[in-house]
Amino acid sequence: MGLTIIDNMYKILIPLLILTASFSSAQLAKATYTMKVSMNMDFTSNPNIPKNVVERIKKRMSEPQNFQLFFDQTQSLYKKEEKLDSPQGGRGGMSMRFGGGAGSITHTDLTNRKQTSQQELFGKMFLVLKNMKQRKWNFTGASKQIGQYTAYEATYVYMKAPTSFRMSFGNRAKDEEKEEEAPEKVPVTVSVWFTPDIPISAGPASYFGLPGLVLMAQDDNRVLVCTEVQMNVKDKIKLEAPRKGQAVTQKEFSEIREKKAEEMRERFRNNGNRGSGNRIMIRG
Repeated sequence: MGLTIIDNMYKILIPLLILTASFSSAQLAKATYTMKVSMNMDFTSNPNIPKNVVERIKKRMSEPQNFQLFFDQTQSLYKKEEKLDSPQGGRGGMSMRFGGGAGSITHTDLTNRKQTSQQELFGKMFLVLKNMKQRKWNFTGASKQIGQYTAYEATYVYMKAPTSFRMSFGNRAKDEEKEEEAPEKVPVTVSVWFTPDIPISAGPASYFGLPGLVLMAQDDNRVLVCTEVQMNVKDKIKLEAPRKGQAVTQKEFSEIREKKAEEMRERFRNNGNRGSGNRIMIRG
């Protein structure tokens, strides 16, 4: 069966070599993606959570997020479409953000497999620097039509702690008595669909390095789907890595984020049910 998959990939790559010649390295293209995130929300542990907060979180989670990917043959720039948050009035209001927040921009050097991601965390800007390793893609041989393009599936597996969100209000003593145990990591299979019709190895976020543009990605609780592709666009976009922010590695950024999250959990425990416009950002 492995030989059959390899044979299928050769059939894909042969026309790819022909199509590449027609795509100039200076040509700028743009792909638009919609992302939906699902998350295990545990509201049952504490009945004191206000219903309006629960409904606000559920509504925010159900809203799709739109992203744009600008790319040429050697690099790409991935950013979230700007959208103004609706004002949250009233005391005890709380704003929730899921996925990339304001200022989230990722530049990918497709040739050297390096990424620079500008991310805002609790009002401070960071530049997260990554050296992306070559993934061991498994080409399943499956294909399907996505819009006008024929797409092929590739998968890989990684280990990840289950994604969930737990919120508690009040009951400080009870909360402090409980020690949260780190959940065991479980294998997650990422399914990515790419099209050789657009012979560029770009894709949204960290999904790239395949023999064609990534049109769809399903990763744990996130689903990204390409809704539009425009070739030879005239947007005045420079495919340059962002420069504003404190430079950190991915490991350092994760440690900072966890420390800030713990500080916020402690603040909630101390304040009980009294919120004052606190903002929580969750990124899986």
